[in-house]
Amino acid sequence: MASRVLGALAVTATAALASLALATPASAHTPVSSAECVKDKAVLKVKLTQYAGGDKNTVLIKDGDKVLADEKFGQNWGEKKFEADGTVKHTFTIKVTASDGSKYNYEKTHETPACVKTPPTTTTTTTTTTTTKPVVTSPETPSSSEVPPSSTPAAPAGSAPEPPLAATGASPMWLLLSGVGLVGAGAGTLLFLRRRRSA
Repeated sequence: MASRVLGALAVTATAALASLALATPASAHTPVSSAECVKDKAVLKVKLTQYAGGDKNTVLIKDGDKVLADEKFGQNWGEKKFEADGTVKHTFTIKVTASDGSKYNYEKTHETPACVKTPPTTTTTTTTTTTTKPVVTSPETPSSSEVPPSSTPAAPAGSAPEPPLAATGASPMWLLLSGVGLVGAGAGTLLFLRRRRSA
């Protein structure tokens, strides 16, 4: 009797342990994900383990509208890494549908900024300096500011220059002698008239 009881307990314990071993992976469901900048790249990491087997689990991973992974998997999908352009921002979405119930589904969104910083544009201004050389004048040649003024007076503004005297051809000496002759003739006439009256 005792041996039968012990046998029943052993069978029950073995069945319980087997059920527990089979149930543990299905109930664990360990989805892990992260996104970060690594040097000049945006890096997304996703790890899916301890799901129910049978290749009925699905995973959909997207970078914005771009599909990075769309697969079915069994108990373990493993750990995978995705790299993206680090010069722009990224929005990663992860959607896992478990085959053993919606309570084990997993949805996650990760965002990364631009990992590569663009240096600001600098404007270089070039300044040109113009040097004026002094003008050196010869000692023998006076400059325009040192030329003495002309001794000839300038004609007043608005007046016309006087024309030169016209040449008549008569000598001044002949005019003088003619005048003396006329004076002598007049004197002689007066004397003649006086003598005639006195006679």
